[in-house]
Amino acid sequence: MESTQNLDFHQSFKVEKPEEKKESKHLIIGTAGHIDHGKTALIKALTGYDADRLEEEKKRGMTIELGFTSLSLPDGQKIGIVDTPGHEKFVKTMVAGAVGMDLVMVVISAKEGIMPQTREHLSILSLLGIKNFIICLTMIDLVSPEEVEQRKMEITEYLEKQFSFTVPIFPLSSFSKEGIPDLIKYLSTLHEFIQGKPEQGIFRMFVDRVFSIAGAGTVLTGTAMSGRIELKKEYALYPKNLPIKVRNLQVHGKDSDFAVGGERVAVNLSSIDKSLCQKGDVLAEKDLLYPSSLLDCRVQVDNALEQSIKNNRKLELLLGTRHVLCKLVCLEGEEIPNKSSALVQLQCEEPVVALSGDRFILRDESQKLSIGGGKVIDPLPRGRHRRGRFQTERLRSLEDADEGSLLQNFFHKKKGIFLALSAIRKAFPGYGNIENALRDKEEKGELISILLQGEKYLIPGEDLEEKEKQIQYYMKDFYQRNPYKIGEKTSVLYSRFFSSYNRNIYKALLEYWREKEIFRISHDILAIKDYKMKKDEKYTNIANTLITLMQKSKFSFPKITEPLWSKEEEKILLDIVACLEEKGTLVQLEGEYYTLGNLFSKLKEFTLEKLQSKGEITVEDLREEFSLSRKNSKLFFKACDRLHITKDNGFESARKPYPKLDETE
Repeated sequence: MESTQNLDFHQSFKVEKPEEKKESKHLIIGTAGHIDHGKTALIKALTGYDADRLEEEKKRGMTIELGFTSLSLPDGQKIGIVDTPGHEKFVKTMVAGAVGMDLVMVVISAKEGIMPQTREHLSILSLLGIKNFIICLTMIDLVSPEEVEQRKMEITEYLEKQFSFTVPIFPLSSFSKEGIPDLIKYLSTLHEFIQGKPEQGIFRMFVDRVFSIAGAGTVLTGTAMSGRIELKKEYALYPKNLPIKVRNLQVHGKDSDFAVGGERVAVNLSSIDKSLCQKGDVLAEKDLLYPSSLLDCRVQVDNALEQSIKNNRKLELLLGTRHVLCKLVCLEGEEIPNKSSALVQLQCEEPVVALSGDRFILRDESQKLSIGGGKVIDPLPRGRHRRGRFQTERLRSLEDADEGSLLQNFFHKKKGIFLALSAIRKAFPGYGNIENALRDKEEKGELISILLQGEKYLIPGEDLEEKEKQIQYYMKDFYQRNPYKIGEKTSVLYSRFFSSYNRNIYKALLEYWREKEIFRISHDILAIKDYKMKKDEKYTNIANTLITLMQKSKFSFPKITEPLWSKEEEKILLDIVACLEEKGTLVQLEGEYYTLGNLFSKLKEFTLEKLQSKGEITVEDLREEFSLSRKNSKLFFKACDRLHITKDNGFESARKPYPKLDETE
């Protein structure tokens, strides 16, 4: 089975100064095993902290609720620790803790060896996909060395028989501390071979504690399963979809501005009453999770009584830190034998929130028996299924496919259009790693993104490349028909190739092409990057005539139609003017009025100095400096307005500076 997520710790929401975070993996380890085998004592020997925080726990001498603390390793790194109860009455609490663990210390007493809850806990770990665990053989100070060796042999044989592998065994005594240094040395190496939880993707946290503090308000604790949570931002509490705002955050008992996947987090909520929150809720990003009372899954049956699961059996679903009653509908056959798996639909009595790939446990509470477990395939089925009337091919394809394959098929069906990231998220609400898959495809160039008003839009790279080839072919023919044109109008290309696109997306795509230098784009004209316009005798004659005209006229701006052009020259005049304008040789003032680029630069430089020194430029200023007539000054102002150098404030004879962005907000 594949490895799953992990769980973290927290003690109390006390205010301390924020601590700068180091770049490291955030790992959680926890305990499992039979009652009175020394789980809590082991944690105290490792950390000095008594994880039994409730008075009832201290009186009865057993763990009832999850306990949380942390271990500071010799290299300065911290790992979170979760203490789970071993009594059969509290298996649901044990599952809630185990869901978030990166490594589990299965505690077995050297006095008693493997016991019923040891077997059940090992089975639960297997069903939850947790393969990283070790055996802590406790109380070796109470037995002989020979008995210790015998227990080690028994444990090794059991693991080989049940799970076909063995794990490290650490004989130790929490009382005398024998073996504890060896265990700490091993735990210090976890970062070398355990991956930990992703800091990317959507933020999600299973709530395992809810309490309130006078003056602070409601506090939720849990393990960040993925993503990142930040102060002052808004999130949601599912399945109620209750909007919440983060007031304060703590990680390992320290105030923090953010927390990431793999960390134990305490979240102080703003203006939310404790009664609206409960253990089992899921804290996550807004509008990304969707509650459902139906889950399509694969279930594995594995229990000590070797019971099978029959169709329509009522069971209790333990998912994350939540547990609800459900009915199991077999989608393959009448029942699922022990040690077998099958596709099923779980029809829950209350809504739950899950992602594809989430692990769970199924329990028969009347028998106090964990009967099996499994993995969510489709967290949002379209409706209730009936045995024998449901085609399982779709579920099998979803089960076998990764997010990358699902995305590829999704984009293929959309036929080469840009899709908003928010729309993609909504299309895959049950897939927690969809954004990681998107990011991976972007890095490989398989997806291309553009930004529009803060929203990211994506398209397959091969689809965009096909569009670019279409334009290349079109422009090749275009240049053969129009040898004196720089390029085609972007509006024409939109009508021909991009009419299915939103116009704003098309504009963003043009900007992407311009920045990446895939095409030359200027003044709403698109040109092939390396295209050189035909410069024959016709071009030279027209260009020289225009330049000579502008030089003679200086600041008495002429029209480009003033020379007596032949009919053949008139046909190509505007194309050659556009070319000279793109090169900066000519600058359009308004309509047919143009000037030389170097003359315009002198006027522009003078204008900017005046705008800075006295806050405006006037017709009188231009007349005194350049002998510009009122008519020509107004033509120059029109060009400055268009280029956002000045702004028309309703006075023909003067202009103010064009406002900056921060001045208009």
